[in-house]
Amino acid sequence: MTRDVVVHPDARVLAESVAARLLTHLVDVQSHRSPVHVVLTGGTVGIASLAAVAASPVRDAVDWSGVHLWWGDERFLPEGDPDRNETQARTALIDALGDALPAENVHPMPARSDDVPTPEASADAYGQSFADAGSPAFDVLLLGMGPDGHVASLFPGHEALAVTGRPTVGVHGSPKPPPERVSLTYDAIRGAREVWVVAAGAEKAQAVASALRGAPVETTPAAGAIGTERTLWLVDVAATETLGTPAALSTTTAAFPAAPETGPELWTHVDHYFSVLAREDAALVDTRKAATAGGLPDIAVAANQGKLLHLLARATGARRILEIGTLGGYSTLWLARSLADGGRLTTLELEPEHARVATESLARAGVAELVDVLVGPAAETLDRLVAEETEPYDLVFIDADKQSIPRYLEQTLALTHPGSVVVVDNVVRGGAVVQADHPDDRVQGVRSMVELLTDHPRYDSTVVQTVGSKGYDGFALLRVRD
Repeated sequence: MTRDVVVHPDARVLAESVAARLLTHLVDVQSHRSPVHVVLTGGTVGIASLAAVAASPVRDAVDWSGVHLWWGDERFLPEGDPDRNETQARTALIDALGDALPAENVHPMPARSDDVPTPEASADAYGQSFADAGSPAFDVLLLGMGPDGHVASLFPGHEALAVTGRPTVGVHGSPKPPPERVSLTYDAIRGAREVWVVAAGAEKAQAVASALRGAPVETTPAAGAIGTERTLWLVDVAATETLGTPAALSTTTAAFPAAPETGPELWTHVDHYFSVLAREDAALVDTRKAATAGGLPDIAVAANQGKLLHLLARATGARRILEIGTLGGYSTLWLARSLADGGRLTTLELEPEHARVATESLARAGVAELVDVLVGPAAETLDRLVAEETEPYDLVFIDADKQSIPRYLEQTLALTHPGSVVVVDNVVRGGAVVQADHPDDRVQGVRSMVELLTDHPRYDSTVVQTVGSKGYDGFALLRVRD
């Protein structure tokens, strides 16, 4: 992927160009898609660009009722504070649009108040607003850039750079006042269709050069601002001084390679590119957050993995599903929603507190009447289900202690029928499974599973390696033979 760079004579022309480009893009997008989601930025040029939008006669060509406005970051200050990006954007553009832009289409980051006492509370609330809107892919995400290379409120060396698995983060200790802020994360930024980075002034030239030459995001966060379809840098001449004069810059446009991504950073970026196919609704987000608030370990499946389970269940027409390992109920919810008419899901959980959190989340999601949560050691519960001659299950998902996988698989045979599908999660263990003498009992449990399944008379099986926001792992897919 490359970054397109457009150079303008000065900051004033840059702001007017950003406005014209944004208006044209909105009209173009609305010709084939609505609503349109735009992320605004603050800063001198960012606000000047919004004022130029307000002053342009072309603004009337946009159907503002189909435009939603979001923010890339915000200073954690009281509502109406003149230093808030929202306040400045309202003065520059939103107030001028009046009734053309419905109030419900404006999504500011929550201001500091008694109800929102911390940046984390604001970030959580904004993430919920994003989820309630269907976690849309931003059509255009505008970002200013500071002289240190920061974008949004992601500063060099700051711990917020490493936050994944959520769209927003509370920021403390910002090197730029005020110290408390709220910001989109790289996950949200890199999920945007188009990212436009706007920078003007000689004081930003070094950061522009570093970002375009592929500096690490830890030192130049702007280098990590990449859109899924296009990354556009809109700068003035002064901001390109340190770049030198490559031949491409003899015109107004140049292309620079995007900073290379490898390993987990790339896997996470790709996960979020495809996240539009496995969007979390409010209930799924609530279930995930309830697990975190309850202190449960962060080992639930990712959204795309939950969607895979959902599709497998739907494809097999599963009416009865067995899950071994409930945790906070996140995968349980994906599976419960996949049940065929009249279906039922049984989920087994060792820890009573985990079961409580899951049960409450499933109730809030409206699926509690479809799910039986059984608490206790899974092996004992499975033996009881066998003794009770429980009706066979069509799909089984095993996501529990890996040491016991072989036993669970043997017990599952008595609880399934020919054609039943079994999925076993986390069986690659970051590649550790190839080490015969690995000291981790979980790895040895997986190796015992492979020995069991090799030439098994009743299980037909394979293993698929996966990479993504949850790291390097994989799952086993089994079918009970006819």
